[in-house]
Amino acid sequence: MSISLIVLSFILLIAGLIGSFIPMVPGLPIGWLGLLIAFFSPGCTLSIWTLVITLLLMLTVTVLDYVIPAKMVKKSGGTKSGERGALIGSISGIIFVNPIILIFGSFIGALIGELINDSKDINKAFKSAFNSFIGFLLGTGIKAFLILSFILILILNLLFGFF
Repeated sequence: MSISLIVLSFILLIAGLIGSFIPMVPGLPIGWLGLLIAFFSPGCTLSIWTLVITLLLMLTVTVLDYVIPAKMVKKSGGTKSGERGALIGSISGIIFVNPIILIFGSFIGALIGELINDSKDINKAFKSAFNSFIGFLLGTGIKAFLILSFILILILNLLFGFF
């Protein structure tokens, strides 16, 4: 039973890593579920604090994944309309279960928001939209890094009893 739980944990962690790159797959929650299952394995000594801290990190990064594109719009000099558009565009990919909208939703939303605000400044609209897309990519990288950290935590725990 212990080995099967550990194998399942690693399968979920790998699925979570893949999911951090594939739109519509909740990679972080899947990866954290892998840690939770490992916690209940007799061969694993993860502490409850490790689970709580990784849960909080997972929740924070999941929220930031939707907020970062909007903040990148603001950083590039975009308007509140562009920020709101980026946020709405990011969430739209989930609502409509469409990978194209999920990947480019923040870009499209920021572009539309900026054009609604000022349809004459197309360069500013594209700059804000591009930065929103960079924010999306940054969020993807952060998710992948966190899942890799989860995998490392489990490996170090199984080999050396850390965490």
